[in-house]
Amino acid sequence: MMRSLWSGVTGMQAHQIAMDVEGNNIANVNTVGYKYNRANFSDMISQTPRIATAPQGEMGGQNAMQIGLGTTVQSTTRIFSQGTLQSTDKNTDVALQGDGFFIISPDGGKTDLYTRNGDFVRDKAGNFVNNSGYIAQGWTRNEETGSIDTTGPISNIVIREGLTTPARATTVVTVKGNLDSGNDIGTRSIPIYSLDSVTGYRDYDNDGIGDLSEVHVENDVNSNSFYTNSNNEQVLTERGVDLGVLFDELGNGIALRNNQGIWVSYADAKATPFTVGDGPGTANVGGIAASTLDITLNGTRITSATGAMTSISDVAAKINEQYNLTGVRAEISGGNQLTLINRNNSNTTASTKNIHLTVNGGNTVAGLGDIEVITAYQYIYNSSQITANHQADDSIPRRVTTTEDLRAAMQRDAREFVDYNGDGRVIADATAVEQYTLANEAYENGNGDLAAASAILVGNYKTAYDTAVANTTGTDAQKHAAGLAALDAFNNPQEVATANNAYVAGGGSLADASAALTGRYKVLYDNAVAATSGTNDAKHAAGLAALKDLNNGVKITVNAEGQFQLENPSDGQHDKALYLTVTALTKEASANVAAVNANTRLTTIMSALEGAMSPGQAVRTSGKLTMSAHGSTIEIHDSLGSKHTVSVKWAKTGTTNDGGTEWNMVIQVPEPAEINFSGTGPANVITGSLRFNPDGSLASFNPASFTFTANNGSQAGQSVRLNFGLGTDFNGLTSFDKDSGTESISQDGYEGGTLKDIKIDESGTIIGAFTNGQSFGLAQLAVATFTNNEGLQAEGGNVFSRTANSGEAVVGVAGSGNRGSIAAAKLEQSNVDLSRALTQLIVIQRGFQANSKTITTSDEMLNTLLQLKN
Repeated sequence: MMRSLWSGVTGMQAHQIAMDVEGNNIANVNTVGYKYNRANFSDMISQTPRIATAPQGEMGGQNAMQIGLGTTVQSTTRIFSQGTLQSTDKNTDVALQGDGFFIISPDGGKTDLYTRNGDFVRDKAGNFVNNSGYIAQGWTRNEETGSIDTTGPISNIVIREGLTTPARATTVVTVKGNLDSGNDIGTRSIPIYSLDSVTGYRDYDNDGIGDLSEVHVENDVNSNSFYTNSNNEQVLTERGVDLGVLFDELGNGIALRNNQGIWVSYADAKATPFTVGDGPGTANVGGIAASTLDITLNGTRITSATGAMTSISDVAAKINEQYNLTGVRAEISGGNQLTLINRNNSNTTASTKNIHLTVNGGNTVAGLGDIEVITAYQYIYNSSQITANHQADDSIPRRVTTTEDLRAAMQRDAREFVDYNGDGRVIADATAVEQYTLANEAYENGNGDLAAASAILVGNYKTAYDTAVANTTGTDAQKHAAGLAALDAFNNPQEVATANNAYVAGGGSLADASAALTGRYKVLYDNAVAATSGTNDAKHAAGLAALKDLNNGVKITVNAEGQFQLENPSDGQHDKALYLTVTALTKEASANVAAVNANTRLTTIMSALEGAMSPGQAVRTSGKLTMSAHGSTIEIHDSLGSKHTVSVKWAKTGTTNDGGTEWNMVIQVPEPAEINFSGTGPANVITGSLRFNPDGSLASFNPASFTFTANNGSQAGQSVRLNFGLGTDFNGLTSFDKDSGTESISQDGYEGGTLKDIKIDESGTIIGAFTNGQSFGLAQLAVATFTNNEGLQAEGGNVFSRTANSGEAVVGVAGSGNRGSIAAAKLEQSNVDLSRALTQLIVIQRGFQANSKTITTSDEMLNTLLQLKN
């Protein structure tokens, strides 16, 4: 009977412990990171009055008889189920989602304790601590490498107040974007680069002579020249651009293809009048004996019936009937003067340009003769650069690739290859003109030094000059004039030689030179002499120049607005009136040659130059030519953290042989900073180029980097790499048919900054945000896991310590292995379930009550036994 009493007692004791455990759970229902406990009941030892016996013979086996002696709480089990995460407004709050414990230390890292409570703060010393002052453990940033080594030992996490980060100089600039390769770019364009009136050099001193210090090749992308605009920016100039990639002012592509081009006429082709028929004062002015007309004009044969021509009017009418085929009109003046005129403004084929007259054998009209008057030339685009073949032959096109090619070819034709006089003669040797100019400039700059003039000449020109000087007696000026005349003889041998020979033979007699000439040549010479002041030699030189169809004053340039600009200044010696006409160019298909259609956009742009220009008249300009362009700016940092704005501008300048595109690049920094250390050009500007594949991916670019010196006390020679991306992954610059634009641009430099805030990511990395906009990891929280979490020992303050049964702490990074991830600005709530806990209270209460009933019942039974003796 006493056993039941003790069993009831043990039951009440065990349920009392269970009540204590559950009460503690309920008490910690709001404790951050708390994990509830469970009391584990176990029966106590049993008395065995009779043991079990095995079957024997005919007797079966018997089970043992055992009487239990009560219950006890064998152990308590902590349940580490996940608690609910609750958001907070504190950046330093962290919660673990999954297995693991934060590591904290009460003694500076000597002893490690473990907790699920991530309520951390920074104390005055910068220690990352919990509310008990225990310092969180983890890994801190290596200031030298800038990285956090999570493979090393853990230590106190300390983030000092007022932490600063030093400035970092930019080492790489990364750009992603697109450069429009299409034929419609809208306003995303810039004017073509400006060009002066000289080729192969820049005439900085305006002396008309290109010396070694002025050498500049306009079509060489490595030969740079700049000017400073109103915004104090260095702007690339003197750079030829591929005509095939240009646009009009509205951004419409000119789309010039091989063999397309324009005709440009610099004056009306007007032949010297033919005298046909009786002159004024006769009975039959303009009348001719019955004659037959048989001529070929611009490739068209013009004939009449035998004897059908009886007057100059008949001849003119017959020629004018074929105007649509020849472009030539015949005009009558003075009764019997027949003038052929081609204004070069109709049609677009070679057969309608200039005057090419051949009198055939069947012609009996008196007074007509063969003549060619050329004032118009064809300029044809060729995508591959070739050497232009310049001759006084309009059947030979001027093949041009770049804007400089077109400018130079037009200027040279206007100066040297136009028959302004209409006599069928132009300069036969353009090189002689150049040699003439060089020799005269060298002579004058050398104050009359014949040796200097001779030294500047080459080949046959030098021989001719030296021979003439050696064979001439008199002053050095007279010898030099003879030498120049010898050079002129390469151009117009008849009249120039005649006049000069007479001048020299007469000992410098202008009258003798004039008397040797006849007709219009005498008039040209005399007028030039009369208009020139100075010595007889100077007057004679002017007279000789007037005998040539030379218009040295004409200048064709490209201005800053991207317009071809025509000037016809007056110098009193070589003045010629211009009348510019521009028409499209077409060709019919022939054997192995495709037809060429008109390019209306280029024609329209250049047609703005049309019209008369007397010497000295104001300039004329074409329409604007533009390039597809785009620009971006980025601020880079020097070693002091100072910002410097880098401007990068790209302009489409050509195409590649395989169908890709080429772009020019100009990189500029504000002065006094320097990026150009070549010794030539502005110190704050460099140029480069980009080549794109036909699929729009970047094939190559240069320079790949530049050296930057801020000249403000920071580290000089700072290397900055350009990252535009390469290859078919399209991860940088591309060139598609879509609007130009910069998608992103970044660099890795920054100024110095002070820590202003911290945040924690899911790996437990404590990221510092600085006043300079930079953010990087300062430390990383360590997370420990155990083989047996239930084996940990609670130490109060919501922390645990390791025991022999928990296993060793396995330390690592959150999210790795079996460790949970970290949620920032959140805390893990207690995992106590009140509904379960309150239910458990009822169960424990009932158990306690039942055990008390065992005691009272046993007591009553004992009382009954005691009463038996009564």
